[in-house]
Amino acid sequence: MKFDVERVRDAIAEIVDREMMSRYRRLDPDAVRAKESPTDLVTIVDLAMERDLEKALGAFAPGAAFVGEEAAAADPSILDRIRSADSCWIVDPLDGTRNYVNHVDEFGTIVAYVERGETLASWIFAAPLGECAIGARGQGVLWRGEQVRVKAQETETPTDLRSTGWLKPEWRDRIVANLKDRTCSRSGHCAAYAYLKLIRGEVDFKFSSRINPWDHAAGALMLSELGGAARWLDDGGDYRPGPSIDRPYLATAPGRDWDEIGSRLRN
Repeated sequence: MKFDVERVRDAIAEIVDREMMSRYRRLDPDAVRAKESPTDLVTIVDLAMERDLEKALGAFAPGAAFVGEEAAAADPSILDRIRSADSCWIVDPLDGTRNYVNHVDEFGTIVAYVERGETLASWIFAAPLGECAIGARGQGVLWRGEQVRVKAQETETPTDLRSTGWLKPEWRDRIVANLKDRTCSRSGHCAAYAYLKLIRGEVDFKFSSRINPWDHAAGALMLSELGGAARWLDDGGDYRPGPSIDRPYLATAPGRDWDEIGSRLRN
């Protein structure tokens, strides 16, 4: 990796300002459509952001493959590039599209840079705040230009954000009940903000059931850099970016005990 991570941040910020924030609260109804379900939305902003990010990021790492959420929705075989290419950009151009459409101020852009299957750098841009978290392998995580510091857990009962809609039957009833009975849990509709809350210790963990690489590759690197964990709940294996899969996944904030929280959910 030979590019400047802060220059990548600046490029993302310029595109967010031009394509995303300039249209916020100004979208016409015909600029929004549903994909797989009525709550799975795509807008002209998603498409414009992905187009411009592919061009901009390509200038930083010529020859790197590009995996964008919207391109992968049209052609799922694109996801194979994550493991087959020597280097790859993984991009969620507008994470939290439903929030964006409904004027909820939690949405943004997620970018990860991967070489030979390992995430080396990542950016989570909180668009309403105009702020970006930057993670780089072996260099920690920056937020607002300063190294993120680990924040201690504040309550005995873990707080979390959850997404359980794609759990298979053998997991669903047990985990949903355990989240209700053993944690302080609420739904999460924006991976970008969920990971920002995790790295800053504002929540203790995130549980997910549909694992798309554009949602998790960037945040998993940041947690690893800070001493948190991003693992599969079924076997405890570390998360590595790959094609989308429905599988129980647990990401814990820095300083939290992944095994203890995992036990709360499994048993």
